[in-house]
Amino acid sequence: MTPSLQAWWQGLARRERTMVACAAALVAVALLYTVGIEPAWRARARLGREIPQLQEQLAELEALRDEARLLRQKGIGSAASGGSLQASLERSLARAGVAAKLRADGERSATVTVTVTSVPAQTWFAWLEEVCRESRVRIVRARVTRAAAAGTVDAEAGLELPAR
Repeated sequence: MTPSLQAWWQGLARRERTMVACAAALVAVALLYTVGIEPAWRARARLGREIPQLQEQLAELEALRDEARLLRQKGIGSAASGGSLQASLERSLARAGVAAKLRADGERSATVTVTVTSVPAQTWFAWLEEVCRESRVRIVRARVTRAAAAGTVDAEAGLELPAR
């Protein structure tokens, strides 16, 4: 303590010293709460609200990651050329039970034309939707006409892998 502060302290009565010490302790406790305890308390409450949301987002990301791995394993989305795209489409058509003719376009090696005749419309559109949804293949041209039998179509679709 400095001499003037020490002289001031010595000049106080015992009762005044006790009150000044209590006031100083009260200020120290208030400062400790304001600077140390209260911000940590608020952060703890905020994290208690945010952590479940972050865990949900993590679960969604993990599900998307697993779905991407599954799609990559199916092979259609990872086809690098028209030939492997054609083979992947043939496998997919066989799984769906759709008889079709496939032809790789000469001008664009990554484009395959799929032609079907007298196929149930629902089967054709379901297969086309599945191929586009579960792979990176996109439709570049399409033609659908009603066939002679009810509910069947003759269709042609140009499918390609988008440029990377």
